[in-house]
Amino acid sequence: MKYIITESKLDSVILSWMDKKYGPDKLEVITHPDYPGSIFYRKNGKVIMEQDKENKYFWFEYNEIWSLLQKFFGLEYEETQRIMRIWLEKTLKLEGFTPHRKLSDVLARWKRLSN
Repeated sequence: MKYIITESKLDSVILSWMDKKYGPDKLEVITHPDYPGSIFYRKNGKVIMEQDKENKYFWFEYNEIWSLLQKFFGLEYEETQRIMRIWLEKTLKLEGFTPHRKLSDVLARWKRLSN
């Protein structure tokens, strides 16, 4: 049997999954004087998200979040970005931020702030 899931239903499933795993009650919000333009989000001692207030970017950990969405839900980059934008607006109340997967320079900051 084959199931057909509409985009709105898929969005709902993904948003619910994100809320359960990464809702505000699951994250520790931290700042650091070396990075005054950023707000970091830690889970289990590891930085997994960064809000870049100056450039209006929101970085997501690739292995734990971004690639999981792409692999498990079969999303392309633009689809992942679209649903993460909805999640940012709905759950974290952040409008106008562009979601991205982490890059090496972001990872270097995160390692310093983990644990």
